[in-house]
Amino acid sequence: MPTILKETYPTAKKEHICEFCACKIHIGQKYIRQTNVYDGTKYDFITHQECKEVARKLRMYDDCDEEGLDGESFRENLDSYVYANHYDDEADDVCSDWQLSHYEIAKKVLEELKTENKYEQKRNHTGH
Repeated sequence: MPTILKETYPTAKKEHICEFCACKIHIGQKYIRQTNVYDGTKYDFITHQECKEVARKLRMYDDCDEEGLDGESFRENLDSYVYANHYDDEADDVCSDWQLSHYEIAKKVLEELKTENKYEQKRNHTGH
């Protein structure tokens, strides 16, 4: 597994591409920059905050090999989540409101998980 040497949360002064979703990180947007080392090589890993959070919430790191979670695996996991939870049998495709960029899907999944979590907490609190 890569070793994280440093993790910062800067505001983008120039555009970057998220290593997970492959979408733009826009100027003025906060993002995560990790300085990592793997197999003797030091490198920076740049991602949207939402992409890192959705990877954690969907437990994408659990099945990683020694190289860690890469962008292709992240996008496949995200697509699998959408397919499993938002497939429209009539259209024989993913629901049209989920046909978005991977960054927009990540944000939408996070919102959905927060809503489900609030529902579960309320249900557990009331004893139902």
